[in-house]
This record gives sequence, structure tokens and C-alpha cells, in this order.
Amino acid sequence: MTHVLHVSADSAAVGQLSYEPRDNRYGFEYADAWLRSMSAFYLTPAIPLGLAPCRSESVQRFLENLLPEGRALDIAAATNQVSKNNTFALVQLLGKEPVGAFSFLALDATPGEAARVTAEQTREPVRRVITSDELSQRIQERDAVPFPVWDGKVRLSLAGYQDKLQVLVEGPKLSLVDGALSSTHLLKPDSRNPRTPHLVVNEHFCMSLAARLDRTLKLGLPAAPVELRRIPEPILLIERFDRLAIHSTEHPSEVIAVRRTHVIDACQALDLPSTFKYERNIGMSRDVRHIRDGVSFEQLFTLVDQMLTPAKARVYLIRWAILQLLLGNSDAHGKNISFHVHPAGLAPAPMYDLVSVNAYGDQVEQSMAMAYGDAFLPEEITPYALADFAYRTGTPTGQLAREITRMARAVLLLAPELAAWDIYVGEERNLVRQISDYLCAQANHLLVLAPEVQKVKKAMFA
Repeated sequence: MTHVLHVSADSAAVGQLSYEPRDNRYGFEYADAWLRSMSAFYLTPAIPLGLAPCRSESVQRFLENLLPEGRALDIAAATNQVSKNNTFALVQLLGKEPVGAFSFLALDATPGEAARVTAEQTREPVRRVITSDELSQRIQERDAVPFPVWDGKVRLSLAGYQDKLQVLVEGPKLSLVDGALSSTHLLKPDSRNPRTPHLVVNEHFCMSLAARLDRTLKLGLPAAPVELRRIPEPILLIERFDRLAIHSTEHPSEVIAVRRTHVIDACQALDLPSTFKYERNIGMSRDVRHIRDGVSFEQLFTLVDQMLTPAKARVYLIRWAILQLLLGNSDAHGKNISFHVHPAGLAPAPMYDLVSVNAYGDQVEQSMAMAYGDAFLPEEITPYALADFAYRTGTPTGQLAREITRMARAVLLLAPELAAWDIYVGEERNLVRQISDYLCAQANHLLVLAPEVQKVKKAMFA
């Protein structure tokens, strides 16, 4: 029996997703009205607009990349009594508000059922307010009660391992929403991993630093806005760049509607499964570390030709790569960079998940998710490795050297300034100083290497 999900965006019919379970075969067909629309856009480049049948594997990869990972995926599957390998069932269960513009609803719907789906999406908004006391208790009880589950329902339909929750933010008020409203922010509590203490503060510092760098240097490299709150536990609120909140004119803090825009991550853009998010997709053990089929900088730069403004997108990717190296963000993988989808092509989305992982030292994995040339470890970065990165990505070595120099100099000024913020308290202050020291050491190291990059001859890589 073939199962069907209706796919919609802002209540407009986009198409139908089909699934044949015995053969594990997926299909997707765009609606005629969607194809005729001047504002239509594709789900992902591998599922282009048009009448030609798309590949089953591409549809499955796109869907699988929408789902949570790790413990969150286990929770979603166990709560709903489905296999965590059953991508179709999980998309049907979690597909009302995944990342991007589309909703996946109405299993095996008839035309009448499709009308009910549209009504569900446009019915009166429902806010379920979360008090600070309740949120604090839920954070403390995460070992006993999974954080994504609220009121017996899994409230997470986003990729990633870290505990998080989709919430509507209206001034100081946080709510879970149903009906016509969507979430506007992601809420992250602190990690329970003792090797990465104060992770909320780490991300707040790195995201704030990135925003200051962008404003100071006019990099065209925006970061998603973040806010640090205490309930009293610290939580991080990250504004969703695939959502646009429309506020009441009479009550500015009140959200009356939320527009959804479509974004895809690099795995989806490159038509790769989520298991390929690290360049060394098989792992780093001695026997397989040479296998590098996952998302790499070289692969990322192949997307430039699909961008609305290829020249700007190329510069964005160069600066994004430099920033990850400065931060020591060893977890900057293929699902931690995303793109807005427009009718005419892709555009880089604001940065997110910026964390100085390597500032924690040897207790965490130091290898970068993507290599600079053949160098995965920050201490292995040499002028040769940077020149190798430049040649693989089609970047002029002089341009790379200039970008490294201006960003590194700005980091030396801004990182210590932000580390002195009084928003951080107690042991948090020690951590941000530790991160600032790491960043400054990285910046000074790269300032020494940058002038040497242009001296590396291209013939050496032939």
C-alpha cells in the first residue's frame, strides 16, 4: 500500500509525498498550481521544480535531514512507537513544523482530509505558556523526563543532538504553540556533558562575537540573534531565521502571525544523508580516516553557482571557514551551515551553532569537521594547508590572506572586550576568558601564517 503526505506552505498546496514501504521507495510530485506560481521554489536542488520524476533516494535524504538526531530521535521514535529508521512515519509525526517553509501532514489523506489539514494550519492560534518555574523543573528533570516531550507530545522537529525546544517568544513570555502560529525561537538549556560546562554561555559568547565582527568589518556574515536568560538556570534563545514574526501594532510584544521561509542545510543542498555531515564520514580511526566523502569545504564551494549572487556567496563561505578556525569550532559540520531557498536560487542563511569547542582542551575532540587542505587539527594549519584550501575552493591566495588578516586583527580587539561583559557570572567568567585567550592565540598564529600563503606555488598541488 502506498502512503501519502500532503505538503503545504502557508496553506498553499505544494505537492504530494508518496511512500511504498515494502520497497522503501519514495516519490514527490509538485502540485500543478505550485508549478504555475511565479513564487514557487523547490524543496531542495535534487528535487527540482518540474514534471520529471525525482529520485527516491533524494527524497528520502531530504526528509531524513529534517529529523532530530541521537537521543532526541530515540525519544521521538519511542514516544510514538515507531522505528527510528522509519523516516516516513517520523516525518508524518513531526512534520507540522520542521525547519523551512513546508508542512508534511495528513497520512493517507483523501481530498476531504486535505481540506481538514488546511483548516488545521489556519485555525485559531493556541499558546501554551511555559512558566519559569516549570521550565526550571523540566531542565533539572531531564534525565527522568525527556526535554523534548511536553504534555505527552514530542515538541522537537529539528535536526541536532543537543537538547532544545521550539518556542514562541513574546517579550518575557515563552509559549508552545499550535494552530496557525509557529515558533519564533529555539530554546537551549545547558549541556549535561561535564566535559563541556557552560555551553550556553560559550555559544552566547561566540554568537555575540560573530555579530560584532560582522558589524565592525561589514562582512556580510550575519549571525542569528541570541539572548541569554536565567530562570535561574541559564538558557539560550536563538531567533529562527526561517521564521518572521509579525507583531501587533497595539501590543508590540504580541505576535499575531509567523511567516515561514524555506531553508536547507548543506547536506540537503548537496543531496547527502545526515551521516555525511562530517568530511570523514566513516570516522577518524586509522583504517578509515583517509575516506573523506562527507561535506567538505571543496564540496560547499560547488554550491556557489546555485546562489543568487555567486560572488557574495563565495566571500561568505571564505569568511565562514576562517571564523570556524578562529573559534576552534571543531563541530562546524555540514548541518551547521544553511541556505535560504528562493525561486531563483540559494542564499547563505545567518550563522548558528557557533561554539568554541576546542577551548575546552584535550577533553573534547579537537579535529575539525572539515579539513583545511589536508589539515584537520588547528595545530596542523600551515601556509601550505591554507594555500591547499584556497586552491581546492577556487579562492585566490591573496584574497584568503587578506580576509584572515582583517578578521584575526578584529578578533584580537573584540574578544577580550566581550569576555569582560558583566552578563557572565561566577565560573562562566573564567570560561569566556579561556575562550577569549584561545581566540587570541588562534588569531596571532594565523596572522603569522597569512603573509606566507601567497608564497606557496600552485604547482605544488598538481
